[in-house]
Amino acid sequence: MPSMPSRSQLLAEVTAEAPRHAASAVRLNIAIAQKLGMGLPDVQCMGLLMDGPAAPSDLAARLGLTTGAMTKVLDRLQAGGYITRSSDPADRRRVRIDADPAGLAGLAGAYGPLGERMNRLLDGCSTDDLRVVLSFMKAGREAADAEIARIREQGIRHATRRSAGAAPGAAPRMPPGFPHPHGVAGHGPL
Repeated sequence: MPSMPSRSQLLAEVTAEAPRHAASAVRLNIAIAQKLGMGLPDVQCMGLLMDGPAAPSDLAARLGLTTGAMTKVLDRLQAGGYITRSSDPADRRRVRIDADPAGLAGLAGAYGPLGERMNRLLDGCSTDDLRVVLSFMKAGREAADAEIARIREQGIRHATRRSAGAAPGAAPRMPPGFPHPHGVAGHGPL
């Protein structure tokens, strides 16, 4: 009978799995965006709007887009019937973005098969197990949001802007030991 992994082995496995999990979520969002004929920022924006209305500047900051790029995303989403723009009732000078319920339903439908699969996986979990899973997922999201904020504080504010000194078309530099997504430098893809 194989021995149970030690705590340090389990922690190492969880740490190794975290970037693979994140990369898989990104690839899933890309695939769903392609399936729906949308851009990835458009899908990400709709995900943010699931929490309720937001100002365009807030959406731009959370997505790491310039306000100009955000305007293009919102124009596409409005033309596709996914959002509405209106004056913010609290401050009529501000624009408020609301997700259209039908647009959200269409997007939710694209994620439906994954939801069904996850429900089947979680069906056998106890209530305590589900609490642990939920706590871990929330902590992971909060850790990712904190890391995004840390990166943004270093001066990398917009995904649509290159870092100072980066040549146009230059490949991103990967940290030492980080597997390159295209299998470059002897590393396999994520």
